[in-house]
Amino acid sequence: MRTWPAAVVSIMQTRKAMRASTGRIALASACAGAVFAGALMAAPASVLRVTLTGQSMIRSDLRVTAPSAVASIQGLLQGEVRFTNLEGTVAQPGQSVHQGRGFLTPPQALAALQTFGFNLLALADNHAFDLSVTGIQNTLREADRLGIVHAGTGNTLAEAAAPRYLHTSSGTVALVASCSGLIGPEASATAERPGVNELRIRSGDQLNEATADLPDAPANRPDAADSQRILRAIRAARQHAAWVIVYQHNHVFANRAFATIFTEGMPERLAPNEWLRRWTHAEVDAGADIVVMHGAPLLHGVEIYHGRPIFYDLGNFIYNVPPTLTYIDEPMSWESAVAYVEFQDARLRSISIRPITLNPIGNGQPDVHDGLTNNEFLDTRGLPAPATGARARYILERLAQLSQPFGTRIEVHGDTASVNLAP
Repeated sequence: MRTWPAAVVSIMQTRKAMRASTGRIALASACAGAVFAGALMAAPASVLRVTLTGQSMIRSDLRVTAPSAVASIQGLLQGEVRFTNLEGTVAQPGQSVHQGRGFLTPPQALAALQTFGFNLLALADNHAFDLSVTGIQNTLREADRLGIVHAGTGNTLAEAAAPRYLHTSSGTVALVASCSGLIGPEASATAERPGVNELRIRSGDQLNEATADLPDAPANRPDAADSQRILRAIRAARQHAAWVIVYQHNHVFANRAFATIFTEGMPERLAPNEWLRRWTHAEVDAGADIVVMHGAPLLHGVEIYHGRPIFYDLGNFIYNVPPTLTYIDEPMSWESAVAYVEFQDARLRSISIRPITLNPIGNGQPDVHDGLTNNEFLDTRGLPAPATGARARYILERLAQLSQPFGTRIEVHGDTASVNLAP
């Protein structure tokens, strides 16, 4: 645990107290000054800029397989914090794709993400266990070797649930990550087993794992033990960081299977289930400054709750999805957005949105017969580029419409948009 100077601790404690007493409204001037080495110095305003992208389902070292895309990707990432989720798991040379479920990537792919600019990585998702325990440990080892701050998986449940800390020039940022739905057998971390930090969802007396239709089941609710563990981690992060980002990878949208909802194009795929709204509000109440989610490979709306943004789904950023998975391959899957969030101390100052498009056609020929194959087509499809013109406006207006039920106003300005933060 990092030891903070007493004056900095005083500032952080004052900020926390003010946020709790004012419903997390802006911090005007938490301290007039701080004493360092006996000298009175004005406490500078801390500005933090965060880039949030969709999930990164990356299958290769794009610096080698798609070098022309590198500059475009780098241009989309700004600020002190650049965040994504690794949708998959690392496989070392000689570890066959046929040993797992197929969403595997070489170690060099993490180095590519780092080259693009990512410095904060969520590892909790339904494909983190695609190479079983071996894949979890491969990914942890490679992220640690590169020095990429990550959260959401671990060699034990305590490790998977723990906040991780990114130290920036603006202050320390914590990340807490978890996942819900489509979690494979034995994929959840335990006291003795590596795995993911799972938030189980219950419908009455049964688990809703998004693998089966439960049409007559009661409303969804988070498992009590899992939710308490995650909220404790957020509160702990609040004590040791100036800002807290909470990530969730979710596939539980209703009381039907994920595959049913997407195969049949049900409207539930376009918005968070009611349990998720209540849960994200509890995460903000526990200390989250940003809640960001993936799971549906589609954009969902944005909510501002107590002055804190909740991105219910940012869709895809890199989408090397096999062409055999047709039920999650609709035109909207290839359109997404990058969010740029700026804080000044405890105050949310701005949110801007940049729409992106992903190319559904890669180089070479797809293999439509083998879902585990990896080839040039797969490696070079689903790469992000800025959207412009009519398509940019279409993506932004759709995001604005999806955000309206939460009382959020998104204003479109040509090829970009901003969230209106006025009361």
